[in-house]
Amino acid sequence: MEPTRSESPKREWPIKGKLIFPEKARELLRKPAGRLLRGGPEKNLEEIKRLIIEERPALVIAVGDYTSEMLRRGGIPVSLYIVDGRVERRYVELFKPEGMKVIRAVNEPGTLNPEAVAKLHELLQEKDLKNTVLFIEGEEDILTLAAMLSAPDRSLVIYGQPGEGSVIVIIDSVARKIAWKILSLAVET
Repeated sequence: MEPTRSESPKREWPIKGKLIFPEKARELLRKPAGRLLRGGPEKNLEEIKRLIIEERPALVIAVGDYTSEMLRRGGIPVSLYIVDGRVERRYVELFKPEGMKVIRAVNEPGTLNPEAVAKLHELLQEKDLKNTVLFIEGEEDILTLAAMLSAPDRSLVIYGQPGEGSVIVIIDSVARKIAWKILSLAVET
C-alpha cells in the first residue's frame, strides 16, 4: 500500500534498511494507536465480534501471542497472526499454530528488520490470506507499525496493551499517519 501525499513519508515502503527505534519513538509506541478496549478477554471479544460484523474488514491481523490465542479461542476469524513465542518478554507456549501455514522471520527487539517487513508486506498482499502465522524470532511488537502500513484499507489490526486491554486499529489514512509519524523517528542502519 503506497502512502498518500498527505502522509509525506521520508522513507520508502517497505523499508530496505534496518530501523532502530530510539526512546522517543518507544514512548509513542507505548500509547494505543487505535481504540483501546479496556477489560478482560470475554468483554473485549464481544466488542471485537461486533466490530467485525459492523466493519466487515478486508483482513484481521492479530499481533502478539496472548492476543492471538484470545482471538482464536474466541472464534474470531483471523487472517494473519504475528507471534514470537513470548508474552511480556517471557517465553511461553501459549499460541500453537497446528494446522496453519507458518512463515518465519527475524526481527530484533526495538527494530524493524527489512526481511521481516518484506515478508509481512508480501503476506498482506495475498488475495485469500487466512489462518497464516508469521512467527518472529526476536520481537514482534513493532511489526504492528508495518502491518498498519502494509494492510489494505478497512483491515483491523488487534494487539494487546499490557495491563489495560486490547487495541483495535482500523486501517485508513489516519492510522497510516500515526505509523508514519512513529516511523519517522527511527534511525536507519
